[in-house]
Amino acid sequence: MPDVPTALPDKAKVRALIRARGYSISELARKLGRPPASLFAITGRTRPTSVTLLRQVAGALSTRANPVRISDISDWTGDEDESEPETQRLSA
Repeated sequence: MPDVPTALPDKAKVRALIRARGYSISELARKLGRPPASLFAITGRTRPTSVTLLRQVAGALSTRANPVRISDISDWTGDEDESEPETQRLSA
């Protein structure tokens, strides 16, 4: 089984960005097509989280004026993912 890249989310930053964008955790989870428990897990306790989920969260919280990188919301020091901010992949 291949290793899944993970990072530790900065729960305070994630919660603050969710609020700043006008979402509740449940609303953002619905937008991402994720169970609310997956977002409550990264905003309530510090544990390794898949880079895939963090990438989705960063993309959903990004705006043109304020792009969000994975490293902005976690301890990710990854590779090519940091060359450009996450883009909004979901329609509003």
